This record gives sequence, structure tokens and C-alpha cells, in this order.
Amino acid sequence: MKLGKKDILITGLALLAMFLGAGNLIFPPKLGLQAGGSFWPAIFGFIITGVGLPLLGVTAVAKAGGDLELLANRVNPLFSKIITTIVILSIGPMLAIPRTAATTFEVGVAPFLGTTDPATVKMALAVTTLIFFLITLLFVLKPTKILDSVGSILTPFLILFLGIIIFKGISSPLGVASKATLVSPFTKGFLEGYNTMDALASVIFGLAIANSIKGKGIEDKKEVAKVTISAGIIAAIGLSAIYLGISYIGSTTGTLFTGDNPGQLLSFVVDSLLGSTGKLVLALTMALACLTTSIGLVASCGSFFNRLTKGKVSYNTICIITVLISAILANMGLSKILEVSAPLLVTVYPIIIVLVVISLFDGLFKGNRAVYIISITGTVILSLTNLIYSIGTNMGLNLNFIKNALSVLPLYDKGLEWIIPAFLLALVANFVKPSNSSHY
Repeated sequence: MKLGKKDILITGLALLAMFLGAGNLIFPPKLGLQAGGSFWPAIFGFIITGVGLPLLGVTAVAKAGGDLELLANRVNPLFSKIITTIVILSIGPMLAIPRTAATTFEVGVAPFLGTTDPATVKMALAVTTLIFFLITLLFVLKPTKILDSVGSILTPFLILFLGIIIFKGISSPLGVASKATLVSPFTKGFLEGYNTMDALASVIFGLAIANSIKGKGIEDKKEVAKVTISAGIIAAIGLSAIYLGISYIGSTTGTLFTGDNPGQLLSFVVDSLLGSTGKLVLALTMALACLTTSIGLVASCGSFFNRLTKGKVSYNTICIITVLISAILANMGLSKILEVSAPLLVTVYPIIIVLVVISLFDGLFKGNRAVYIISITGTVILSLTNLIYSIGTNMGLNLNFIKNALSVLPLYDKGLEWIIPAFLLALVANFVKPSNSSHY
């Protein structure tokens, strides 16, 4: 059995919507504003990492059977369970899912309250969170319908609202691009795309997409992988077009916007382009962007922990628990959550990227597990060292010796000091006699 072109398109649109969280809409306009006349190299750098890495992640997971855990098994089964659990929790109920609800309130509801009374705001947040997660549950409790629901219902509206903003911004630009304030626009864009951390989301969304495809009766692993990769390409094309559009609009604000907050920049742009209706259009756009991301993350959490417990805890039960935890955290405020979760994300991000890239070149070293083990071990050591430095510094400890040691590595000033060591370790490991294949 194979999926038709229409189903593949809907799957791609669903994946596109899952990636389009609030942050993905906020930061490209800011990059465009900073780049000014150097808009093209900046956005090209952003797309390489902000779109390229997620596409690689979806591809790697698809080729591994639609499962991050299977992909990480090539290093070690215990490592696989630990790293997958950390990724799922940190980008799921411990950070990203609560943030989707909180952002929906801040952008889509708070501007219309007409009051800053703490009691009123708190009650409005609680009601918004309740409604937001009830809608999320309506979609995720029927996993086989997620792709159809998100891809054919929510995504068209999201694209419509974004299309209105982008069309208006291109046809009636606010001004002309100002002189670039960036010394190296390509590098800035490259790092901004990297810092979206969408590569983490990609390995999680890949699981949700693969499971939904299987739910349609597609059992052949190659066909599941083919459809998932095709969906990833569709999502990548859509993301690139949207990033180009909204970053270009940001570049045309010139000197009209003088603030630093990227969220305020987006609000300023939409208000200036669409007038009194701009606030409503932006609110609906952000709410849909957050909702589709929440749906993808909750569904992925449900699938992973259902399998981790070997079916002892049902998918629906896990989704409900995930939503309850996320709702509580969203109402508590996210500052403390960020303090805990952000360092974890920064720690696991390089590990996941190395795992993804190596897996895509698996055929070159014939599945030699030594390549996975040695390169990932080196990356883990560097990531944990950075985590220790970050936590220790926040506690007031003098750990400059760690910083001094790491600073000798290439690209340290860009936060990419792990790249060269991982590459060199993989090359060296390829000459280690393999004990067995990575595929087991």
C-alpha cells in the first residue's frame, strides 16, 4: 500500500505547521532588520541551519525506522534511552509545550484584555491554557487523524494569515533596508538558524509523522521512510519561503523600529502593515503556530513513552498526563523552567546533530559502531563540560580554567567548538576494527 500525492502533501503541510512555532516567526524579521542591505547572505545562512538541519533530522529518523531511539541505539541501548528521554522531556512538557500555551496567551489574548490587573491576568491565563490544551487533546487523542487534521484544517489557515502579512509587506513595504549593522551577515544568519534548535524538534516530529503514516496502514519501512522524507522536503520548502518573506519584511523597516525585542518588532510590522486588524491577524497566526507545535510535541511524547513502558501505559493516558504537566507549568511562569531546561537543551543539541549527521553517512563507514561510539563520546564530554561550566558560573564558582581549556578549540567563540573534534574523532574511529554493525 502506498500513500497518494494528496496524502503526502497533507503530511508535509502538517510537518511544516509543527515546525512553525512562535520563535520561528519572531526571529527572522529581527535578522532581516539587523542585516539590512545584506539581507540575502544573512537569510541564506539562516536557512542552511534553520531549515537544513531539521530536514537532515527528519531524514535520519526516517531512515532509522521513524524512531530516535533506534537511531541512538547505534551508540548504545542505555545511551539511547537516556538521550531520547532527555530530549523528549526537555523539548516537551518541561519547556516547549508549556511555552506554546504561555505564548498564545501573551500574544493572542493579553493584548485584548484591556487591563493589567494581576488577578484578571492570572484568571485569563488559566482559562486560555485550559482551552488551548483541550483543543490540543482533541487532535492528539486520535493519532491516525493527526496528519489529516493538522495538514488539511489548521495549516491552510496558518498559511493564509502568514500569506496576508507577507503579501502586504512585499507589495507595500514599510520603507527601505537600512545600512547593515552586521559585520558577517552570513555567519550571523547561520548561527541564528542553529540556535532555533529545530534539529531537536525534527527528530521528535519525525516519530509523530512516521507513527501517523503507519496508522494509515503503511507497514513497509521503506515506504514509511520515503513518505516521511518527502514530507520533510515539502516542509523545508514551505519554511524557506516563509522565512524569506518575513525576514525581508523585517529588513524593510529600516530605522522605523528602534527597539530590541524581536516580538515587539513583529507586532510593530503587522500593526504598520494591516492597521487595526493587524493585532487580530497576528494573534490568530501566533495561536495557530503554537497550537500545531503543541499537537506535534504532545503526540510524540505519547508515542515515545507508550513504547518505553511497552504498552503498559496507553498513548492516550500519556498524552493527558503530558498536557496536565504542561498546563501547570504554563500557569506557574516559565522563567524557572527555562533556567533548568535551557542548559539541558544546549547540552543535548550538539549530541543529536552529530548523531544525525553521522547516521546519514552510515554507508561510507559500513555501519562501523566505533564511529558512533567514539565521536558521540567526545561530543558528550565537551557538552557536559560546558554544562558544568554554565551551572558552576551561575552558582558563583570560579571555573575560568574550564573556559580557558575550551577556548583553544576552533569555533569556540561561536558556540560550535564541538564540530571539529567530532569530525576528527569520526575519521579516526573509522580505522578502528568494527566489532559489529551499528544496525541491530
